[in-house]
Amino acid sequence: MKKLLLSLFTVALAMNASFGQAEKALLDAQKKNINEKIKSADDDVKKAPAKARLWLTRSQAYLDLASFPDSTFALTNPDAAFQALDFANEAIKLDTKDGKKGSVAKEAEQMMVEKKFSNAFLNMGVVKYQGKDYRGSLRYMAKASEVAPNDTTTAMYTGVTAQLCKEDKIAIAAYEKYLTIGGKDLAILYGLSQIYKNLKDEDKALGVIEKAMVIYPTNKDLKGEKFNMLIAFNRIDQAILQLTQITANDPKDGVSWLNLGLLYENKVAGLNDELRKIQEKSNKVQEADRRLVAQNDQISAFQDEVKRTKVKLKAATTPKAKASVNSQVASLETKVKELTDVLKGIQEEKAAAEVAAGDAVANKAKIDELTAKVKEIRANLPNYYTKALEIDANNFDALYQLGAYYYNDAVEIKRQVNSMDMNEYKKSGKDLEAKLAVKYNEALPYFERGYKVKKDEDLKEILKQVYRELKNEAKLAELEK
Repeated sequence: MKKLLLSLFTVALAMNASFGQAEKALLDAQKKNINEKIKSADDDVKKAPAKARLWLTRSQAYLDLASFPDSTFALTNPDAAFQALDFANEAIKLDTKDGKKGSVAKEAEQMMVEKKFSNAFLNMGVVKYQGKDYRGSLRYMAKASEVAPNDTTTAMYTGVTAQLCKEDKIAIAAYEKYLTIGGKDLAILYGLSQIYKNLKDEDKALGVIEKAMVIYPTNKDLKGEKFNMLIAFNRIDQAILQLTQITANDPKDGVSWLNLGLLYENKVAGLNDELRKIQEKSNKVQEADRRLVAQNDQISAFQDEVKRTKVKLKAATTPKAKASVNSQVASLETKVKELTDVLKGIQEEKAAAEVAAGDAVANKAKIDELTAKVKEIRANLPNYYTKALEIDANNFDALYQLGAYYYNDAVEIKRQVNSMDMNEYKKSGKDLEAKLAVKYNEALPYFERGYKVKKDEDLKEILKQVYRELKNEAKLAELEK
């Protein structure tokens, strides 16, 4: 939008420049002449208000004022352009009979065709714009576009001033009209797409960018903007499709290979998040089942105690002893009731968890499907970063991502080892630790090359961790110098 606003500002400066270079005496004479024409036209209309020609002459006089390049003179009557249009319409009305227009009416309409009215409104719009009265400028620009419906310039400036006034609906209508009547300015296309983007209208925002890409097929910035929008809108599959097409057309585009890898990593993260949500819901059902078993066991234990205590009644021989046993039974039965109430609450929780989780068989199938997708995508991830490195062996991001790919596998194995009890560790701990070392060694070359390319502090800390895990004290000491 900066480019567009500058062009409008340039129009205003150019007007003032032409005024400054003219002879003052000549300008004063022109002003005087316009004022005299206005006064004469006003008087003539008062004397003969039914004459169409007089109304048109009056319109022309007011147009001269509204179109004058000296803003201080034009602003002596800010509504002159609106009045000129009203006077012309009155002339057309008076010179039209039975649907047939006379010569005066046709002349007035020709003035509109020649954009005399729209130019007058445009002039005043620029004057207001120059004075930073953007809302006032919008009033004139919108009218200029209305009286010249096929003029791209006035439609464009209406959109610009509307956007400055934060009138998004007006700006959208003006920009859409601009495009419909043949406007192709890249700044307008971009500006409209950003309005839609800010309004969260994803389809229209992308639609405008795609329209711009058709008009400017070689513009790489537009492709980048579309890609950024797809990411912002979380349309990962569409973004992947776009980059896949780009790499097919240009296999040497290393940035696109890198971004493809990053997108697939993003997709894996999304799939894992979906997996986690399903598993969490299933886990809530399982947790409720475990609590139900524990609660039933506790209730059974107290019920058994009630039975044993009631047996003691038979052995009680005195009223005092019987009263003591009955008190114990009542206390135990109260406890059973409390535990049963808690049981009902857990049963309700389980029922709600089952509803939230849905069908267990379907969930199992979905988990298997998502797990397979994650496995398939992750298996291909190194290929994208390798492609990027084939084009640029010092691509830091590609080196970092390849190292991280194997390092993250190591982190997962490390987690499994740390969660083992002694018996599990004796059974399979050593094998896992061997796999852990393999993954660290796979990650290491990429991290080391990446650190040579860029002395990144975060990567330095990761390298230290890997050296510690591999017990490579020499390289650790060298890195810590």
